[in-house]
Amino acid sequence: MAAAQHVAITGASGGLGRALAEHYAAPGWTLSLTGRSAERLGEVADACRRAGAAVDVRVLDVTDAPAMEAWVTSRDEAQAVDILIANAGIGGSDAMPGPLGDTGGAAREIISVNTIGVVNTIAPLLPRLIARRRGRVALVGSISGYMGLPQSPAYCASKAAVWIYGEALRRLALEHGVSVTTIMPGYIDTPMSQSLGIARPWLWTAERAARRIASDIERGVRESVFPWQLRVAIGVGRLVPASITDPILSRSMRQMSARQSRRTRG
Repeated sequence: MAAAQHVAITGASGGLGRALAEHYAAPGWTLSLTGRSAERLGEVADACRRAGAAVDVRVLDVTDAPAMEAWVTSRDEAQAVDILIANAGIGGSDAMPGPLGDTGGAAREIISVNTIGVVNTIAPLLPRLIARRRGRVALVGSISGYMGLPQSPAYCASKAAVWIYGEALRRLALEHGVSVTTIMPGYIDTPMSQSLGIARPWLWTAERAARRIASDIERGVRESVFPWQLRVAIGVGRLVPASITDPILSRSMRQMSARQSRRTRG
């Protein structure tokens, strides 16, 4: 890796966030990590320190805007943040509604964490990066944000909002020397995706995903979308008339509900 830098990552207590933290962990690097599990966050910090990184951890909820602003600004004042990765989010079985759709409470929670949480992470730091005319920002969305799927309406909406927010931020920050990369991954092998209990085509390991994301952030890629097979499938699905795709997706929802029902009974 290049010269020492300061990387701040939300949702770092497991899954992709942990893989990203461990990817960046190296002598001379500073990692500022947040998550909601003190125990798991401590385990990640220990692993990163063994790799030689300086690590600061904080147990935080990204929906707590004042706490997030205090954390981001305090870490930036301690050492200028070079890379900010807004990774925290709700997914997996926690984002899967029943056959009648998301409840209002569940939908609000998903959007609050996945979308407002990203805003709470980035908004306090962006003016500082712009003032310095340097820095990199990454928002972790999902390839599901490109298409509304009946299995997860609120989740798709939350990730679509992340995508368009990243698009707008990139254009806003471009002339100020700050790069913005929106991450739109497919299935990553984490406890979150494992909880779905369904087939996960073109599955990537968290470590492979972290390497790809870090590379795309470093290169200032506009969108980091992977795997390419799922990107093509989604792209084709958006071009096919709704009269064809809607029945197919509706049928897949019924089949998924039936499988989940059988697992529950079993």
